[in-house]
Formats: sequence, C-alpha cells, structure tokens
Amino acid sequence: MDIQRLNPESLPKPAASYCQITRRGSIITTAGFVSIDKDGKLVGKNDIRVQTRQTIENLKLALESVGAGIKDVMQTIVYISDMVDYKGMNEIYNEYFSGHPPTRATVKAELVLPTMLIEIQAIAVLDE
Repeated sequence: MDIQRLNPESLPKPAASYCQITRRGSIITTAGFVSIDKDGKLVGKNDIRVQTRQTIENLKLALESVGAGIKDVMQTIVYISDMVDYKGMNEIYNEYFSGHPPTRATVKAELVLPTMLIEIQAIAVLDE
C-alpha cells in the first residue's frame, strides 16, 4: 500500500525537508502545526488563544486534504512553550474537540521560534 505524502497548497510551505501530512490506508499522521498563516506569518503574537485557534485551523486544513476531519483524530500531542498558557490553550482546544476528544499528551517544550507558543501534531483514522 502506497503512502501519500502531502504539503497541501492551502498551508504555508514547510521551512525544512518534511511533509505536513501522510496517509497510508485509513491511518493519517501529521507534522506539528504552528500558528503560521498561508503567507508564512505568525498569527497571534503573545496570545495563546489566537495561536491555538490558528494552529488547529491549520491542522483541519491538512486533514481535509486527505479526506479527514477533526472528528477522525484519535490522538494529539500538544507542545506548549509555557505551562502558564495551559488554561487558555485548553479553552480553545475544547471548542474543537469537546464532543469527540482524542487521547492527548501535553508537553512543555522549547519551540523552533520563541514567538511560537504552541505546536500540535495528530494521528487520525478514517472508517473504511
């Protein structure tokens, strides 16, 4: 079975050598998404709620490019640069995942740029 490796046109081009989403059969994995818009600009400087929303919107676009959606997400890993932002991140995260929460790990991490407050990666599974 072939693996689809995609960098959807609806998302900013990756700054390094990686693909943003892969699909093999019904299994989908994503790279870590951050709060970057289509033009490669950071959205929501110093605002965890705005960055979380943009990050999840980027994740949604990636999932849609392979025929999936937020409801198909089985697991997420949330990387957050400062745990003081946990409550604000969780507030927005719950707007997207409240009816069908996936398993989740939340990890305090130093992200690629100090202006990035959050990164989220996911695993999704489609019904066959």
